[in-house]
Amino acid sequence: MKLDQLAVYCSSSDQIKKLFFDHADGLGALMARHDWGLVYGGGMVGLMGQVAKSIKHHSGRTIGVVPEALRIDGVVNTIDDELIITPDMHTRKAKMIDLADGFIGLAGGFGTLEEMLEVMTLKQLGYHEKPIVFLNTDGYYDRLFEMFEHIYAENFAKAEYRQLYHISETPEDVVTYLLNYQPPQLPDKWFV
Repeated sequence: MKLDQLAVYCSSSDQIKKLFFDHADGLGALMARHDWGLVYGGGMVGLMGQVAKSIKHHSGRTIGVVPEALRIDGVVNTIDDELIITPDMHTRKAKMIDLADGFIGLAGGFGTLEEMLEVMTLKQLGYHEKPIVFLNTDGYYDRLFEMFEHIYAENFAKAEYRQLYHISETPEDVVTYLLNYQPPQLPDKWFV
């Protein structure tokens, strides 16, 4: 499966541990090395800004997608090759999904979780077959994955849906997974 550009969902906070920034920086460098463009929320702050700066530093391409309400000086990045302004968040998310050949979730808050769960749900329902990877820096998402296991154990989702996503501990493992990705054969969603 050819990958041209990847959506990266992540934190816009600067008040987080250095290791998260190191992984964002490393991921950006690796994406540029593989000529994978970045599709992201267009922010210059937090991990969002770090991934974009890293990709640009390594001569990569970036597309920022920003809803009109968040088009704020000092927040929206000014280094992108393309800046797309959307009327609202719903349109922004749809545009990012459309532009991306795969999805990577770095550490983040409610927005990051919502975006990652949306692309997982769309894949579960057969709307796309694109790769989805969580970069689980410092075990950040461990409790979320415990919740996923609880969902499988209680039959709210089939255990085969572990194939919807991949869990990586390092930026290098993210790249290895993406380079070798083959869409999984997923069962029908419905329990009958």
